Amino acid sequence: MERRGAGRFLAGLRGHEIIEIGAPEWERLRTYVQADLVGVLVAAVWLIALWVEELRDGWLLAIAGLLLVMAGFLVRAIHLIHRYRRFAAVVVFALSNWIVAIAVTSVVPFALSTLALAVLLPVLVAVQHMNHARLSAMLGATMLVGTALVVVGSVHTGVRLEERVPDSVMDALAIAFIPFITILVSLAAWQNHGMLVARTEALQESRARLVAAADRERCQIERNLHEGAQRRLAAAAEQTRQASLLLDTDPGEAGPLLARLSEDLQEASAELRGLAHGIYPPQLGQYGLETALRGAAQHASLPTTVDAVGIGRYPPEIEINVYFCLLEALRNAIRHAGEKATVTITLQDRNGLSFDFRDTGIGCHPDLIHTGSGMINMNDRLGAIGGTLTIDTSPGGGLHLHGHLPRSALESAGVERSHREPGGAVRGALQGIWYAIARLYTNLQRSAQPHPHQYIATGLWAILGVALGAGTVALSIFAATRVPWLLVLAGGCGTVALLVVIALRVVRTERIEHAIAISAAITWCYALALTVLIPSALPYATLVTVAPVLLSVAYLPGRRFKVIMAGTVATAVAITVAGRFTPGIGFEQDVPRWVVAPVVIGLVVLGLTRASYLAWHNHVMLVARAEALQESRGRLVAAADRERRQIERDLHDGAQQRLVAAAVQSRVAQRLLATQPADVGPLLAQLRDDLSEAGAELRDLAHGIYPPQLAESGLEAALRAVARHSPLPAEIHATDLGRYPPEIEINIYFCLLEALQNAGKHAGEHATVTIDLREKDGLSFDFYDTGIGARLDALRTGHGITNMYDRLGAIGGTLTIDTHPGEGLHLHGHIPT
Repeated sequence: MERRGAGRFLAGLRGHEIIEIGAPEWERLRTYVQADLVGVLVAAVWLIALWVEELRDGWLLAIAGLLLVMAGFLVRAIHLIHRYRRFAAVVVFALSNWIVAIAVTSVVPFALSTLALAVLLPVLVAVQHMNHARLSAMLGATMLVGTALVVVGSVHTGVRLEERVPDSVMDALAIAFIPFITILVSLAAWQNHGMLVARTEALQESRARLVAAADRERCQIERNLHEGAQRRLAAAAEQTRQASLLLDTDPGEAGPLLARLSEDLQEASAELRGLAHGIYPPQLGQYGLETALRGAAQHASLPTTVDAVGIGRYPPEIEINVYFCLLEALRNAIRHAGEKATVTITLQDRNGLSFDFRDTGIGCHPDLIHTGSGMINMNDRLGAIGGTLTIDTSPGGGLHLHGHLPRSALESAGVERSHREPGGAVRGALQGIWYAIARLYTNLQRSAQPHPHQYIATGLWAILGVALGAGTVALSIFAATRVPWLLVLAGGCGTVALLVVIALRVVRTERIEHAIAISAAITWCYALALTVLIPSALPYATLVTVAPVLLSVAYLPGRRFKVIMAGTVATAVAITVAGRFTPGIGFEQDVPRWVVAPVVIGLVVLGLTRASYLAWHNHVMLVARAEALQESRGRLVAAADRERRQIERDLHDGAQQRLVAAAVQSRVAQRLLATQPADVGPLLAQLRDDLSEAGAELRDLAHGIYPPQLAESGLEAALRAVARHSPLPAEIHATDLGRYPPEIEINIYFCLLEALQNAGKHAGEHATVTIDLREKDGLSFDFYDTGIGARLDALRTGHGITNMYDRLGAIGGTLTIDTHPGEGLHLHGHIPT
């Protein structure tokens, strides 16, 4: 199935093969690296053409060679993405950008204006693909590389290539590539913006699917018990009754009937054991993931091989989810791969737990993957525990599934790191650098978690500080020298300061969209005015120009965000033209280089710090918005898996043991029939009672898994049935209540069942319960108990209330709680129309 040679190389560059259900983060990363690769190749070809046609300077070829080396790194990054190594791809992308940026700037300091933004690109891309610790290390590296870059570009004279290249060529390079890199920055910000929206929507949809899948499984288990073991038990009880009657009328016929009874009970026991093992395989809990998968492979109808490298034991929530993902894949292969297919499952512990599932079957078109419920369930399961699933398939090419649980996901589940990762000391040092910078920047904002208005105000205050400082210095020097351009500079700085003061008063009272728009306009005007007056400030102006688009990622809707992107690119073109074609006010000519260089270095580092902090903020927002949904999704999967284990345990310890004992009793009765027939009657009577108790126990278990009244008669009837068996007096009031979709009824049913069970445990023996159901702008319920109440903060940490939040949230509902010690409890749930 895998391509070889040039075909595989080109396929990796095109990027048609990887499919990621949900938010396609791999595809976004690859598209971005491909765009960067195109820009690098165009720049290299341009320089080579310049060398051939006009200027035979070896340094042009050297720079072109550096760009081609960078292109090689980018191709490597694309292939790392194709091999599912997203973190490694981002690191390669970052190193290639940084190394080439510093090398080119050391040769041609003029390139600082273009490459100051290029240093920022990797961290903007990494926002979507790195965890908190790794991103902080990359931000620390970005600050170090950016500082080194601006120092080299401001202090080092290079080879003076710009003196030998025509100005028209230098102007064209600047006008082409500064806006191009600004577009890449805006594209990265757009991808982060899209990821904020897409990940939240994908998590909400995934949570709803997980709840629906768990409820379908409940229904299927109840149906299997009702149509299988329950009917067999009823038939066995009837056979026992008939055998008891035959003892008096026709003892000779009782023997064969008891033999059939024994066989039927053994078959019922085996069937129940198979059902229990399908719900939760005992090998998984006893021996671990590898053994459980080998057991499943032995019973598969396709030849299946399981290879494991470095696999040990993992927390139950990890093992059960990986197991059922691979079991789902194996079932899909049996149904769809073809009877001649073979399956290979590979497990390995490499920077986390990974699995690869390959079949040699008929494959399918990639578009069909997104519509398959099996693949979507696998993706939801893995995603709920912090993993990812990617798929490679084509018609006739079989199927390859790759699942990965990163080390961070394993550690959050309680797996200790077995060895220290290489580079840990370097990463820790880089993290320390970034944390120090972030702490300083946070102190300037006077808030650890500032409101977006505070971010805007901080940026405006920074502009105000630069404007006032520059204006003061210009006025002081003007008073001594009477140079006219200094007065112009001071006037421009004063105008900017006045506009910023007005903007500061406005943005604190406006909506966030208006505040960002005002801030963006002021920022862009400031960048353009600064570049017109002082063209050497172009590197700083480029960093200032992209600040609004980075700030907008977390707060603006798509259409308005595109307006900010367009404004950013237009401003980048304007400041580039201004920096190349306006003479300025003579700041660079009249002020010593040793004064200009520190000013440029300080401004660029300031701009880089703000841009990096906004990238950090976007990562925090990306994580924060998804974290609650991710935790809810994880809790739902964990609750469903705990329920699986409990059902398997109840079946094993209850009905299954009774069936085994009944089979033994029937064989004993068969033997006694020939030797001690008088003892058979009491034994059969006891057997009949045992079978009746087992049937009742199994029926209660099935009804607890999925109440038949809910599907047959609706929510009100099912709740009234529960209320009749409640240990506390419970009343059900229903107003204008009809039938609702199954996913609505079952979730409300189990929410109220959870509340009723909690009241039975905690409200006190004298409490009473009232449940009101009504149709008003959707379906609402109110649950009241007259018990001892509780503190609200303590109640919110309980599993029961958390499960209710998760269930209602998964179907778009809300839950509110009102309780105080000694005042009972009131729950209000609402599912809007």
